[in-house]
Amino acid sequence: MSTSEPTLIFHQQAGDEEIRVWQQDDRRWLDFNDGLVQSEIILNNPELLPLPLNRAMLAGMLFVDMPKRVLLAGMGGGSIARYFSGCFPDVMGEAVEKSDLVTEIAQDLFDFPIDKNWQIVRDDLANYVQHCPYKYDLIVIDIALKQETPEWLIERTFLHQCRSLLTKKGHIAFNLLVDDGNDFLHHLSAIREVFDRRTACLSLPNYRNTVIFAFNHTVPDIAADIMSRLPELETLWGIEFSDFYQQMLKDNPQGSGVF
Repeated sequence: MSTSEPTLIFHQQAGDEEIRVWQQDDRRWLDFNDGLVQSEIILNNPELLPLPLNRAMLAGMLFVDMPKRVLLAGMGGGSIARYFSGCFPDVMGEAVEKSDLVTEIAQDLFDFPIDKNWQIVRDDLANYVQHCPYKYDLIVIDIALKQETPEWLIERTFLHQCRSLLTKKGHIAFNLLVDDGNDFLHHLSAIREVFDRRTACLSLPNYRNTVIFAFNHTVPDIAADIMSRLPELETLWGIEFSDFYQQMLKDNPQGSGVF
């Protein structure tokens, strides 16, 4: 239970964006004064991801093995990198961020793990995917402009470039933020086309966001044993995989995508 009121500890206008960092007890979060929390951490516990959306972006791990290398595209405060560093220190990764100010905030206020395994790449994502020297087991794409997923994120050329960065069994988690059902189907159709329909959707109660998982390979039929694996996965990751899996069963009709 909180014992204090939220305190604004950082506030700066950067172009069209108003960047704010708040703290309440041991919680710290980032927003752009648009009603959406971009990143959130628990100061003394890097093993926790307090923001449900961040946890949902990792629900694709139900279907694949532990990643060795991760790309964060649109990192915000970098809470997912901090989580991986705290829970799975052998995982390596890059966070691509074009804003110098957001980069500084992630390092100074959100404990971004600058070390031998994690680095921040100051670049535009569309440029980075053309020249990236790495292959990734997991790519997390979490980019929105004015509370919407930009159209360029679902352009076929860009999606093919992203897929080319995946390892054989890699996948991408897209945070999709659209206005209505038609826009959702438009974005989902583009992703499904490039990824040969190897996709799964995960909606979130009380969120406009839908997470789309796109796999570079055919996911094995693991429905028979996934329920037995859930307790072990939840203990390992500290994430409510059971709830996410049940929601995916509702969101994905049989025969659609990986289901």
